[in-house]
Amino acid sequence: MSISDKNQTQKILHEVLESIQHLKKEKKSQIKYLKLITDSGIQISEMIENSLDIFKMEENTYAFDPSPCNLVEIFQKLTADLTQLIHQKKLQSEYYINDQPMRDDHKFWVSGEYRLLQNLFANLIKNAIEASPPNHNIRVDINDQNENTAMIQIHNLGVVPENIRDRFFDRYTTSGKKSGTGLGTYSAKLITKTHQGDIRFETDETMGTILFVNLPLAQQPEMDKEEKKSVQNKLTGKILIADDNMINQQVLKGLLEDHPIEVDMVENGQEAVNQVVSKQYDLIFMDMEMPVMDGREAIQVIRQHHAYVDLPIIALTAHNISLDDFNQTDQIINDIIIKPIQPERLFNVLHRFLNNDSNNENPEIKEKESETESQQILDIDLALHQLMGKRSLLDNVMKSFRKDHFNAPDVIKQMLDSDQLATAHLRVHSIKGIAGTIGAKTLQKTAQELETAIKNKMLPRFDQLLESFRKNIHPVMERIDQLLPSNVLQEDEDPSISNNISVQLEALEKNMSHLYALLVDCDSEANDACDQCLPALEYLTQNTKDRSLLDQLKNCLKNYLFDDATFVLEEISEKLGLKIHKDKGSFIFNEK
Repeated sequence: MSISDKNQTQKILHEVLESIQHLKKEKKSQIKYLKLITDSGIQISEMIENSLDIFKMEENTYAFDPSPCNLVEIFQKLTADLTQLIHQKKLQSEYYINDQPMRDDHKFWVSGEYRLLQNLFANLIKNAIEASPPNHNIRVDINDQNENTAMIQIHNLGVVPENIRDRFFDRYTTSGKKSGTGLGTYSAKLITKTHQGDIRFETDETMGTILFVNLPLAQQPEMDKEEKKSVQNKLTGKILIADDNMINQQVLKGLLEDHPIEVDMVENGQEAVNQVVSKQYDLIFMDMEMPVMDGREAIQVIRQHHAYVDLPIIALTAHNISLDDFNQTDQIINDIIIKPIQPERLFNVLHRFLNNDSNNENPEIKEKESETESQQILDIDLALHQLMGKRSLLDNVMKSFRKDHFNAPDVIKQMLDSDQLATAHLRVHSIKGIAGTIGAKTLQKTAQELETAIKNKMLPRFDQLLESFRKNIHPVMERIDQLLPSNVLQEDEDPSISNNISVQLEALEKNMSHLYALLVDCDSEANDACDQCLPALEYLTQNTKDRSLLDQLKNCLKNYLFDDATFVLEEISEKLGLKIHKDKGSFIFNEK
């Protein structure tokens, strides 16, 4: 098809789509079918538009018009679009920004055209999903390579066939896909080149395939009127949430995290009463069915105090009950929210009872200051922020880190050389977590890369990553020596953190095996056994997304869901590469 023919086809399609829109107004009964036609027409139009773009890029006639684009928004949409394909292959998709799990409120700006970038990453991620073996992870890492360039890495455990590696980005290169056109990676290369970036890949039987895409970074764009309005309408106040279900607590807190609201959480009515007496709140969310003291009784106790007669209290319940039915005799609650909680309903209530921080018409948005060299090694301000300003606690953590890991590169090398991958993985995993706590961001990033390589048995990368790890841990140790008071350096080590990691791991595996046996037998003593495991597990999972598994385990035990707790414990052992006894006299070894 010539370019003039393509343009004519696109023009006709636009006319058809416009006619359908008019037809919708006249034939409401046919809306369902017309929507199908509309969606198909839009898809065809987009395909033609993409084809025209590729043609112009080949001819060097494409009129590139870059603007700041948020990669987080692009990947969120792609993940939603590809959900079915991901589930079909039983895969998990993971997204990280500078080695931290990507959140919905994150932003990462690159310079480009939104539609082209969406097309670029749709091709690459879809290829990664199709190439990956089932029951594995697709991981996307977004990082600042330097002050001007972003690097996006897309990793899967599939291997590019050897016969197409030299022409991987050539037109019509495909292998093993019945419907493959061979244009996905070709168009990706053209789009990347148009963005003044570059693209390459690495592949082998051990590590799978990693695609590296470099793109120019962009400054965050100025807020438009709607965004400014959103900032000005932030809700403020102090809220108490009383709910014995940890998942409900997480949902509520997650919905509120975009607002500067101070949130406290308790697990029963008695704790709620005690908390209200000791601290002033602007609003209370009270679940009705809780242990020790239920919500209704707690509200009645609170209302008996004259000081709390006007305190807004919102009932949380799964029962469909009206406000009038609840307040049959006295008005003890101000409103009801039915579970599952709907955000629209929640924020309607919040806007009625909380303050809007809208006094400042032009809120000052502080730009991130450039980091000094010492901050890149060890960001003390960040560390203190993460430890609630407790300098003595930070000093103790740094001291323990220095004593435990001063010779870590040599110890890890010995472990790798003797094929003790699980132990090496745990050692690096532990260092990564503590590095994040003390603000050693560069070391944390290096440890993350080494941990990933060990976890996926990427043997060819061990030496290179270990050397990078060595170069980054030494400046951290030197900085700790400069910062720690001499009396802290001379004090005995905090006994809560053992410097003998092998002994610690052996004890943990023994405790986890005992817990596993109790869970299988549905023995109530499993709660006590879990308490024996938690300190070490919390230490190993600090500042990692695996920490949520511990919350799941504790919640299962609290509700005596022993079967569910067994599965969670198995997942924890698999994530951390630990051994647990499942059968008498034998170890089951989980290593990924």
